[in-house]
Parts: sequence; C-alpha cells; structure tokens
Amino acid sequence: MGDTNDKPPAKEGWLVKLNLVLTMVLAALGFWLNFNSQQQKLAFDEQKLAIEKLQSLLATNRDQREERGSREQMRLQLFDKVSVSLQKGEDRHVEAARALVESLLSTNDPVESELRVGLIRALSLGAPPAKQQELIEAANKEATFRTEQKALEADVLRRAEKPLARESPLAAYRVDVFYCAGVSAAANESKAQWVQKTLRERIAGIQVRVRELAPSINASPGYGITRSEVRYETATEARAAEELASILSTGGTRLPLRPVNNATPLYLSVFAC
Repeated sequence: MGDTNDKPPAKEGWLVKLNLVLTMVLAALGFWLNFNSQQQKLAFDEQKLAIEKLQSLLATNRDQREERGSREQMRLQLFDKVSVSLQKGEDRHVEAARALVESLLSTNDPVESELRVGLIRALSLGAPPAKQQELIEAANKEATFRTEQKALEADVLRRAEKPLARESPLAAYRVDVFYCAGVSAAANESKAQWVQKTLRERIAGIQVRVRELAPSINASPGYGITRSEVRYETATEARAAEELASILSTGGTRLPLRPVNNATPLYLSVFAC
C-alpha cells in the first residue's frame, strides 16, 4: 500500500479551490466596475454634449428672434421714412429714402424683396417729375430680378434632386453671369457675353444666362460688387468654382473667388464689373 501522506489533505484542497473562485470573482468584479465606470463616463459625456447642443440651439433661436425683431423694426422705420419723403416731395428726401431702401432691405428675403419693390414704386409716385421715370424703371428691374430669383431657386432644387449623368461635373451646374449696369454697362455686358460663349463652347450641356445687375440690386445687402469675380457656396462648390475660374482665365489672370452662404445647390454666379 502507498503512503497516505502523499495525498493533500481535503481541507487544503478545498482552500485552493476557494481561493481560485475568489480570485475569479474579484477579477470579474473589477472588470465589471471598470466597464460600468466607462459606461457612466460615456453617458455623462453624451448628456453633456446634448446639453451643450441644446444651449447652442436656444442661443441661436434667441439670436434669430432678436434679429427678426430688429429687421421688423427697421422695415417699419423705412416705411415711415418713405412716407415722410412722399409728404415733402423734395428730390433730396426721395433720394435719401431710396438709398436707405436699397441698401438696407435684402433682395434674398421674400418679405423684404417685396417691400423693396413696393417702396420704390411708392417713391416714384411722389417723386418730382424728373425722377419719376428713373424710379419706375428701378422698380421694374427689382420686380424682374425677384421673379428671376424665384425661378432660379425652383430650378436649382429640381436639378439637385434629379441630377443627370454628364461628361463634366460643371455641366450639372447652372451659371448666371451678371454684368454691372451703369456707366460701364456696355463693356460689362460684352464681357458677360464672352463668359457665356466661352462656357458653352468648353462645357457641353451647361446652362449659362446673362443677367443685368441693376445699381439698386447691387446696393442691396450681400452684393456691393466692384470687380469681376466668381461666387460660390463655401461648403460644397469650391472645386467647381476653381474649375470655372480656370476656364475663364485669360493671359494667366484668373477671376477672384468669393465664398458666400447662400443655399442654392449646383449654382454659380459670375460677375462682370
């Protein structure tokens, strides 16, 4: 018979097993606590981010409300200014009111665009005879520009929703070439027509239209064009604008690029001024 002392005592075997079980339990507990801590941190970070977004949204809404209130107050003040100018009927008062209307009311806002046309028409009715025809023509150009912009916005949205396969990415774009009216109108229009002809020759299927940029429109917020340039939406159209400017470059000179924040997809503006 073997020596019974070679077998570990039953008590010691039980302690070894207990120690192993405790070690596994503690390891699992440590892992769970660490995982739970990470989950709590993630949840806290998500809550913090959600709160920050909500605060930002509330601040933006507050700023927008304040901006709307400010714009509404400005519109009322312009209306009063035009009323006073009509009562006085003097050329200098009419011109002052017109300058304010053209420089403060936006052509991109539907309400303000409508108000621009109405106020300029009102000024034409009460202006001295020498100024009436000029104001009537300005109001007509404002109305035409507004109609064109509405059609443009509908068209670019339609083109963005149902893009067609084209040889050149630029062919998917619609391009308006504006020429500045005024003293150099003839030269600017000739330059705009050259841009239209060049783009049509170089890019099959592209839609290019020449449009007049009346002085009253150019005086409105967001314009103030004093040179030839290409305007594009900052986030999505930089590459297309670069390609367009390269096509129109002459003698190593390229048209300057200016990013804007308008929401008109697949649309680029070229100014000949």
